Amino acid sequence: MRIKDIEVNFSFTDADDIERFENEARKVEEKAKNYEKKEISVSEAIREECNVIEEFFDNVFEKGISQKLFKGKKDIAEHINLFQDIVNAKLEQTKGLQNIYDNLDRYMPNREKRRYNNRKGKR
Repeated sequence: MRIKDIEVNFSFTDADDIERFENEARKVEEKAKNYEKKEISVSEAIREECNVIEEFFDNVFEKGISQKLFKGKKDIAEHINLFQDIVNAKLEQTKGLQNIYDNLDRYMPNREKRRYNNRKGKR
């Protein structure tokens, strides 16, 4: 998988990879809720949110990738956009997998289902 111009060893169809992704995404959500409760300056909030997203990338993909992706900048728009791109890629992959599962019925027919459909058509 590629993130920006960086090739990472990650697949949305690998159980271990997706588990790591889901756990870290949950952490991002929890930490974001906690920051909303704090009374801090805008610049501090931006830094903290950027750090949370960087931690997500480092824990999901590989240590140090956030430095390669963001080059030390704490630009919240850039961080959020890249995070959304990854979440959207996961959603698209999930839809693709669901289509595969939905189509499996054609390739793995159920005898009882065929019988039911045959009887139903004759009545």
